[in-house]
Amino acid sequence: MAETMIAGTFGGVGILEITEKPLPTIAKDDWVLIKNEGCGVCGSDLHILADPPGFEAAPDVVLGHEFLGRVIEVGSAVTETKVGDRVAVNPNMTCGKCRYCKAGLVNHCENWTTLGLNLDGGFAPYTTAPESALHPVPEDLPFDAAVWIEPLSCVVNGTDKIAIQPAQTAVVIGAGPIGMIHAMMFKAAGARVIISDFAPLRLEMAKKVGIDIVVNGKTDNLDEVVMDYTHGMGAEVVADAVGSQFGKAVELAARGGKITLFGMNEHAHPPVKQFDITRNELTVYGTFVSPYTFPRAIQILASGIIDPSGLNTLTLPIEKMGDGIAAARAGEAVKVVVVPEV
Repeated sequence: MAETMIAGTFGGVGILEITEKPLPTIAKDDWVLIKNEGCGVCGSDLHILADPPGFEAAPDVVLGHEFLGRVIEVGSAVTETKVGDRVAVNPNMTCGKCRYCKAGLVNHCENWTTLGLNLDGGFAPYTTAPESALHPVPEDLPFDAAVWIEPLSCVVNGTDKIAIQPAQTAVVIGAGPIGMIHAMMFKAAGARVIISDFAPLRLEMAKKVGIDIVVNGKTDNLDEVVMDYTHGMGAEVVADAVGSQFGKAVELAARGGKITLFGMNEHAHPPVKQFDITRNELTVYGTFVSPYTFPRAIQILASGIIDPSGLNTLTLPIEKMGDGIAAARAGEAVKVVVVPEV
């Protein structure tokens, strides 16, 4: 094994650097060394690399948090994981001691650390992680589906809150990776789904995966489409997968409807008419990352109830991942996947 590896790192505000790094070593007894199969590009990665950034990454950190791979070395205190195990990694490491962890709100831990943001993540051939963050992945689950485990675990956190029912209407604003998974989950639950975006490629992909109505926000009036489809009542569920569409979600929701706000944009300040929330008795859910939902995400993908692998529009080696970041930012891809070798 070589002593160095090529990795995609945070080079400063707005800068992705492809650089040579030393191979990671196990720093703590309860950590493992993983040979990565690959890592998905998340909207959070685009925010990290934006100027100004939406999330603050550590200097020179290896980015990427949607990764899985095979354990090739274990620390002396590792008890359940064996060399050779195939695992997905929950990148958000919590302390278990703060008031929020003790209240069962681990996704609000006051001391958490994230692989791919504060510590080295998955845009590299090898990564280390604590045993507590590992989740076994079935050997027969293809990588193209398994790479969706982490983002699906976050979406499940939100869809659990919404508890959509068969024949209800759901509107998803944004047909990027997260919006598409929302739409597929709602569809699998028996809902009628409308999805909106500006990017033609993403809209065509939505049609291919069977979304009921696909709306081009540049040429179609989303409000008119939704009201026509629902006979003027609005949608029982509206999901903002963009991070700036709260006001629009309020406009589209039916009386007594539910809104889930998934997308995050630190710099967006959407206008919201609070009167309509109160008058129409809307329920608004914020949803943040993945508390205890990794196992469910793996079960969903292994069952085949949804199969997002067809949304993988670009698979690139680490050396060319900058092209994938640019394509995702321009709406010229749905899901970009980075792998150590192609």
